[in-house]
Amino acid sequence: MRRALVTSLALVASAVTGCDRYPEDPIFAYGRALHRDGSPRAGEPLPLERLHPEEESFQPFGTVVPDASGDFILELLYQDVVETDPSGRRCVFRMSLPLEADGSGASLAFSFQNDVELPELKAWDAHPVVSVGEQGPSVAFPPAPPAPPLPVTADTLELRSMDGDLIPILPSTPEPLLWVTSGGELLWRQTGAPSPWTPSPQVMEDFASPRVQLRAASGGTWLFSPLGSEASSVDFRLEWRTGTEPLPAGTLRPISRGAPCEPSFPDVCPWTDGLLTPVDFFKKETDPRVHSVVITLPRPTLPRRAVVRGLQYLRGYGGRDSLVVEGSADGEHWQSLARVVLRDLSSTEQSLLDAQLGFFNEPTAEASSYGDAPLLLGRRERVFQDVPLSSTEPARFVRFSVESLTYDGSAPPADLYTLSELSIFE
Repeated sequence: MRRALVTSLALVASAVTGCDRYPEDPIFAYGRALHRDGSPRAGEPLPLERLHPEEESFQPFGTVVPDASGDFILELLYQDVVETDPSGRRCVFRMSLPLEADGSGASLAFSFQNDVELPELKAWDAHPVVSVGEQGPSVAFPPAPPAPPLPVTADTLELRSMDGDLIPILPSTPEPLLWVTSGGELLWRQTGAPSPWTPSPQVMEDFASPRVQLRAASGGTWLFSPLGSEASSVDFRLEWRTGTEPLPAGTLRPISRGAPCEPSFPDVCPWTDGLLTPVDFFKKETDPRVHSVVITLPRPTLPRRAVVRGLQYLRGYGGRDSLVVEGSADGEHWQSLARVVLRDLSSTEQSLLDAQLGFFNEPTAEASSYGDAPLLLGRRERVFQDVPLSSTEPARFVRFSVESLTYDGSAPPADLYTLSELSIFE
């Protein structure tokens, strides 16, 4: 089957646009809902929500009832799915399974404009297993669910690499994500770690009542060209979550707790207060940009570890970013304490990731259908780093910045967008 060729996200929409429909034309989405053991969710009503382009949150839109095999047909009017004005903007729909007794669930957000098939909706048969040993708590977890398979009636877009190779744009591969919260705020997110995962005492800090759950997601686009019907596509984001398990409270207080910072604030610095609340570096596009955070410690010390939580920054087009940590005794002369590569992608790898996640990086800033915080991926993913420091001289000031590679080979400091907490330990 012929695939559409794209070289950038700007071309994806034009590659899958069909002819105009009448507002009252019916269009269909075909899906399947299963229990974790693979049995059909026959006769169980599933809520359908819609996010209109002019609204800020999902609103109830109806229900879907799977048949005896778990299959369902979603029949909607074209005017309910696509704006009929010249913009042609699509609405985003969301379906969620009811939570299992252990807190597991799955949800599917998607947009389409003609007849399509949807990824299968099935909860992840998993839960985090917490144990406590001499090294502290550890969390064991299973592999993530597989990416949704391509339906036999579907096709994919393709990306042309710099070498001229054609790469099919398949749904992104889910990874187990350990999601640790305290007081409703995100304390830590960890992906790419082997099971079991053991957080350091610095990661747990002195946060009370932490809890851990598993999350995973897959995003992608499928194309359809049915005989006798208009060409269509579906852009989707499939998410899984488990219930939460308690972790022992942390006992380590950073020397930076309550320390002043630059940019400065009239009260306590919100990035050293231990509250984990994300705080933006600017509120308006006309506000000056910030490229670093400097923390003034209460006394000179040899910093041995730094923990960064919830950092979002402007990612450059070069595909390589590095977190830079520096120390200074006087605030003028700086020594390198650490340099950590945050991202190292070729242009092809970055383009492929953008194409997989570009449509559904985050369709809305609100919480998930289960009340979880938004699961930001791709360019919007926030940095959580536990960084060993190599200091040879006492430092009173510690500076954090991100260097981002550009097309011309330079790596200037990146604009900082949002940060939750910075912690420094002796």
